[in-house]
Amino acid sequence: MSSVTKAASSSLTVAKLGWGHPLPGGGWRQLFSDFSLTCPAGQFLVVIGSNGSGKSTLLNLVAGTLALADGQIHLGNRPLHKLRDYQRARWIGRVMQNPLEGTCPGLTVAENLRLAERRSRPARLIGGALIGMLGGIHPNGADRRRYRELLADLGLPLADRLDEPVGQLSGGQRQTLSLVMATLSSPDLLLLDEHTAALDPRAEATVMALTERLIRRFGTTTLMVTHSLDQALGHGDRLVMLHEGRLIGDWSAAEREALDPPALRAMYGTAIVAPQSSSAPDGSSAS
Repeated sequence: MSSVTKAASSSLTVAKLGWGHPLPGGGWRQLFSDFSLTCPAGQFLVVIGSNGSGKSTLLNLVAGTLALADGQIHLGNRPLHKLRDYQRARWIGRVMQNPLEGTCPGLTVAENLRLAERRSRPARLIGGALIGMLGGIHPNGADRRRYRELLADLGLPLADRLDEPVGQLSGGQRQTLSLVMATLSSPDLLLLDEHTAALDPRAEATVMALTERLIRRFGTTTLMVTHSLDQALGHGDRLVMLHEGRLIGDWSAAEREALDPPALRAMYGTAIVAPQSSSAPDGSSAS
């Protein structure tokens, strides 16, 4: 895919989104009402907010795990809101919070990578008989060479562990593998849902460094939800804050430099809209 075609297909537009849910014991909570957000192609957008602000719900609505009630979600010219989650998987890579969710423990590192490649193929190629699909996850010699070169190029010791069952890896190693799997077929959109929250500080730093390398390497449009204010201030091209389904802060990377964790924490749980970015969504100066 050319860079022009890639850019045209990977901008994310959420328009007039509406979604709510019933409350325990009765009643209804309308979380999103007429919510809109645009993420230009290739932008690394970090999303923060207090518990219940709508961060993970937004990612689930984009991924199709939750069905929106109103509004539209487009990835380029594709109407994601009209597609099932498995149909969206051709263009969307996702890494979950739990390192155990993104990989198959009984398969080897190489087999997991092969499975990730198969996942991005058209449904007609992977929706056939179970035997046929399983037969396609065994990598050949050329596949193994590609995987070894990719992992080595990324500086990952997994390059020498292609035949090791993933269940024997540490949580941090499994999460690095999940990241590589999620980006292996160059998705148009990458969703990261607190993907370092279950890791120790050393593994967290390793996974975040790999996250940056992969996003910059492939130019992938990325939405990352995090509770870590240090991550929010140290990563990404743009930072937004949600509160009760509303956008209350929007900063470019340059504007973010004036913020610190206490300043961000002071905004949590408030309904006061922070000064909005004076830059365009892509980080350039708005006219």
